Amino acid sequence: MRLTMISDIDFGHDGIDGPDGTGDSDGAADLYVMFHGYGNDEQEMIRIIKAIDPEADYMTVRGPIGRRYLGGYAWYDSVGWDDARIQSQCSAIGDRIVTLLDANGLRRRRIVLVGFSQGGYLSYRLLADHPDVFDAAVLLAPSFHDDRTVTPDLGGAGLGGDGDARGDGLGGGGRPAVFLGYGTLDRQIPDRQKEAIRKALAGFARVEERTYEGMRHDVCEREFEDIREFLRR
Repeated sequence: MRLTMISDIDFGHDGIDGPDGTGDSDGAADLYVMFHGYGNDEQEMIRIIKAIDPEADYMTVRGPIGRRYLGGYAWYDSVGWDDARIQSQCSAIGDRIVTLLDANGLRRRRIVLVGFSQGGYLSYRLLADHPDVFDAAVLLAPSFHDDRTVTPDLGGAGLGGDGDARGDGLGGGGRPAVFLGYGTLDRQIPDRQKEAIRKALAGFARVEERTYEGMRHDVCEREFEDIREFLRR
């Protein structure tokens, strides 16, 4: 599996640039790990994060499945694959992302997942599979394809990959914080999937859900304002 990505990371923000190569990670900037929606590419999420925080450090990844004639990319085939295969695909991608974060020494930061639509479900899977790695998630109109829902084991949550205390993400509480946003006119995501992801998240995360009157399968400035407030906590 090939994963193509764009990153814009100031390593002076990682809190470990002291004279001896060590330092306090408490002042490290957040790192946003981002996944686009169906038929788009990694540039979509750059536009979104720049609208939320123009100075953000980020890594944005392109889906591995190219659309042959229409262009754009996908994380999985939502029509031809069953839920078990979709879940397995997203978990496999997540494992590779975590390996990449480890290899680049980025686990000392507070890491926030951001995903739209298919990328929202992928972000959910990373959070569920690796609750010890990710502190929070912003799920924008996510789909949901868990073949079976298993509540993540949070026994190791709050510890970074190096065994240091990560601290409670986004306001404390010992559970990852999740922003969940949908438009009231979003017909792209079936109601059963919306309800299923709510139930799944309730089992292990602190969820802040917002709905936006008149919005379809999209994002809006009012949502960005709410996300900024969510991230400040």
